[in-house]
Amino acid sequence: MKKIVLNMRNRFQNTNINNKVIALNTIGAFVIKGATLIISLLTMPGYLNYFDSQLILGTWFALVSVLTWILTFDLGIGNGLRNHLVPAIVSDDSDKIKKYISSAYIIVSIVVCTIVIPSVFLFKYIDWNTIFNLSVNVVSNETLAITVTIVFVGIMLQFIFKLITSILFAMQKSALTNLLSLISSIIIFLFVSFVKFQELSSSLIFMAVAHSLAINIPLIIATVTIFRKNLKGLRPSFKDFNWKYAQDIVKLGGIFFWVQITFMLITATNDYLIAIFTAPDQVVEYQIYNRLFTLIGMLFLLALTPIWSAVTKAIAEEDFAWVLKLYRTLKIMALIASVLQFLLIPFLQFGIDLWLGEDRIQVNYFYAITFAIFGSMLIWNGVLASIANGCNQLKGQSIFFTIGVIVKVPAAIFFVEIYQSWIGIIAANIVALTLYSIVQPIWLEKYLGERQIEREQLKGRIIN
Repeated sequence: MKKIVLNMRNRFQNTNINNKVIALNTIGAFVIKGATLIISLLTMPGYLNYFDSQLILGTWFALVSVLTWILTFDLGIGNGLRNHLVPAIVSDDSDKIKKYISSAYIIVSIVVCTIVIPSVFLFKYIDWNTIFNLSVNVVSNETLAITVTIVFVGIMLQFIFKLITSILFAMQKSALTNLLSLISSIIIFLFVSFVKFQELSSSLIFMAVAHSLAINIPLIIATVTIFRKNLKGLRPSFKDFNWKYAQDIVKLGGIFFWVQITFMLITATNDYLIAIFTAPDQVVEYQIYNRLFTLIGMLFLLALTPIWSAVTKAIAEEDFAWVLKLYRTLKIMALIASVLQFLLIPFLQFGIDLWLGEDRIQVNYFYAITFAIFGSMLIWNGVLASIANGCNQLKGQSIFFTIGVIVKVPAAIFFVEIYQSWIGIIAANIVALTLYSIVQPIWLEKYLGERQIEREQLKGRIIN
């Protein structure tokens, strides 16, 4: 046994440094995210207990889903910072690192202040009951306005504090970002499990407060810790703001922003569309299927977490052969994960009964197959995005996600009418992502192959 352990250790020590970083981050992320998934599953019964009405719970899910969309409105600054920081870290250029970090924090802070101040004032004049398809006899517009405002401000603050995750990704410390998510999940789990209010208005408002604190406290602690220890002397400051560096971040970030917002409009609008096209209480059934069928996908996408920045680093080092080999390996892994999605279906009823109790819902196997197809497409898209984003090759995503957005709502209306059910919205997601899922892998294979040939030709000329 000792010989086997030593052999494994020696083999790991001789592994490519990029593979080592990916392996270590993935192992750490699996341990942390595994705990997060368990907490997430335990939180659902807590939500059902905290909100006595499925109608209100469905409205809460839809509300958080809608407001979380605004996280994409950071103009892609976080992703722009992430991709620009990697080459600066590779070259150990502390001046560039400091200027990129300072410029990013100042730009985001300006965006947040510009949006929050007028929005908070205007929110009280909006008819939130109409927006969320909820009668004023169930929840007053005033209660909804207060709830929305609290969640909105919390998410806007997350704009600023979430930049630390982009820095951690660039530092090849992606497992730590998952730790922050775990802490947030634990805070929410503890709140819904041990706190209860008699009044519906109090339940919604204090849930909004708990959610805002849960998403921001871990990020604040991480920011203070990283800049005191790992990045001592590199903390953001006004004197290190540089307009050229800011433009670099915003220019690349703008493309990321468009990709983010179009992908979000395809995949993150389900709760809201279900509430509008069917009824808010139907969101709960959707969430049950969604949480179970995202388990395998989340685990797989978790393994992809360190890939993006590792690819960016390899591209900076012109190691195209490594990127191409990694891409082909990931495609095989995606196929295996997709098969597992379908193998989950026969055990779905047992899993739901064990999780939420018997007779909570009767599994519809057509819904299950539709979710398995959609989950497989998200896994496949995760592979494509990790490689393309790391290479700064975003054209395919920007074009085909835009087409997907145009198709999504008409397809949702059509399929909801055909199936007379919210599952039509998931079918619309599949249609919206199909073209990208077919074309992008062909283009990526071609791009990486050509870069590798150019690299080999250049090396041959240098040797000659």
